[in-house]
Amino acid sequence: MGRQRTINDHGFWHSPLLQQCTTEDKTALLHLLTSPVSNIIGAYALVPRIAAAEIGWSQDQWLQVVERLRAEDLVWFEPARMFVWVRIWWFHNLASQTMGPKLRARTIENIRQLPEPWLAPFLADYKARLTEELRQLLDTLLEGDAQVEALPVPHEYGIDAPSNLSLHNSNANDKTNSKLTPTLDAPAEVPVDKSGIPASSLGQVEAAIAKAQRKGVSKAGTQAILSAVAKQYQSNRPPKDAGAYAYAVAQSLVTPPQQPALPAPPSKSELKAWAGRCFCWPAENPSSFMRVEETGFCEQVTLKDGEPRHGYAPLGRGNLLSALREGKLREVSAVIFEDLAKGVRP
Repeated sequence: MGRQRTINDHGFWHSPLLQQCTTEDKTALLHLLTSPVSNIIGAYALVPRIAAAEIGWSQDQWLQVVERLRAEDLVWFEPARMFVWVRIWWFHNLASQTMGPKLRARTIENIRQLPEPWLAPFLADYKARLTEELRQLLDTLLEGDAQVEALPVPHEYGIDAPSNLSLHNSNANDKTNSKLTPTLDAPAEVPVDKSGIPASSLGQVEAAIAKAQRKGVSKAGTQAILSAVAKQYQSNRPPKDAGAYAYAVAQSLVTPPQQPALPAPPSKSELKAWAGRCFCWPAENPSSFMRVEETGFCEQVTLKDGEPRHGYAPLGRGNLLSALREGKLREVSAVIFEDLAKGVRP
């Protein structure tokens, strides 16, 4: 049975952030917002080949479009894990609803499946959309979970070629009260670059940015907003109302956080040494098991409510790989792993 996904028509078709998007870009975004494998937080595992087929494209075409969306800071895509984060998700979905009594367990599970480098920026963006009470509840629920890496398991997906890693966020309907952004009158570390904005519009733009910052609705730095407005002028499609456009950008543009450095991917010698070996974590009362393959993928069994769930995923470049290199994972026999894969508890 299909799930209902709601799209804010005005927030999509009239969004200033999508004005430079092509028809292909918008088609891909609509698909990502309504994908059959999407979840309630807008960050989920998907395979380019299958996503492309659902739209009627080739895989290469899909990857090229996603690269353009990355360049416009509308999505992140992690190729090793085949994981996408739709950064305009909260245009169309209410963050507070995901912390409702019936959905919060699923929300925590989805968050635990995020690639490790995305966890901190995702939580920062997500918490900004919650009330203080819900933020405290979220922290409590996260602290109550075991601090282990949960790998996404695309059960029905095969192996696809990777694309480029993407970064961004942009959300226009947020009502946060962030006051960390400096005002236009505050001393800046470096002078802001106002080039690219016509002198006839610059006053309106600066006034709009200052207004957004005074009200606490601006979520990006002054330079980032000016650059976004200038980019619109450089596209030969200047906004009809420079002040209104700048105010909308100030509300919706979020400066991407710097992504933590990832560990180096596993070498051929490491994969050869690990091939066929089975590991589990955490050491006490383990709930996740894997058998490493020399191809760089691992066969996985995760115990969910006492029931084993079987699948495959790339070994990746996150905490799990670091723990494996540092010898922090407990090795188990192949017999135990094979029994789990067959649904037999040890």
